[in-house]
Amino acid sequence: MPSLITLFALMICCVPCCVLAQESSTEAKTSVQSDAAKLKQTVNQAFRLTHDGWSSDEVILDDELHQAFLKKCSVILPSVSGEEFGWTLLNLRKAGKLETKSTRRKQVNCDPVAHIAEIVARSSTDQFSVSLDRIMVSPEMRVEFNRLAKQIDPEVDLYLVRRAAFKLRKTRQLKPELISRIVDWGRKIEIYSAAKTTAKPDIIPEHPGIYIFRDHTGYLYIGQTDNLRQRLITHLDESHRLSLAKYLKAQGAEKISIEIHSFPPDSRAKETMVRRAYESELIASRKPKFNIQP
Repeated sequence: MPSLITLFALMICCVPCCVLAQESSTEAKTSVQSDAAKLKQTVNQAFRLTHDGWSSDEVILDDELHQAFLKKCSVILPSVSGEEFGWTLLNLRKAGKLETKSTRRKQVNCDPVAHIAEIVARSSTDQFSVSLDRIMVSPEMRVEFNRLAKQIDPEVDLYLVRRAAFKLRKTRQLKPELISRIVDWGRKIEIYSAAKTTAKPDIIPEHPGIYIFRDHTGYLYIGQTDNLRQRLITHLDESHRLSLAKYLKAQGAEKISIEIHSFPPDSRAKETMVRRAYESELIASRKPKFNIQP
């Protein structure tokens, strides 16, 4: 049996270890809090120096203001990503903790590009599974958002599209589609021009899924099928939907794009009832002009 002196010595040795572990944890927590405070301070400072009177949304949406803001942030905190700076700016605004108020308001009519903005916003959020705000502050996702807009209309003003998307989000016109949030069957979303699909139909998988015709005016037609390639070949050759066929012929395939939501053949999407539920949800929220509402 160990002596009392030995036990006492062991206790003395163990206590500092416990204390050190506790101190280390406290220091780590304090460091994280300090870093978060420094980030918020930096964003507030950079916004004050670069916003030129405009709101935080405008600083995010306008390319020139956005780059000036990020540059100023990076000078102070070079190790932090641009996405984190933008995300912090939006969160400070939402929490009412931006120290500088906006004094200027821009009157812009972005309604003419609202259809494009809706298509691009929904496609982007479906593709990346994140919010529109997160897409706008991420350099990579923002580039993809812009690319999708230009794919629909090469001449479109990207600033107007971004602003229209924010307006749709604020007016709750981009509500998440329920079935898109609960489906987890290996869905893959791809976008092709109708012209490319006509020339190379083998790029379309022979899988079950949903297809969405669209152009710069908005969503045109949404359908479901157990074989995407076969159904789209039929549509592009001579659609059974006469109004759609007439429109496709008049506009030309190069102006139409097709968004494909394909699923593995062994997923639940092989069931017609399931695909129709998905199709109905998209029709109800996106309101394509050539569909009969289910």
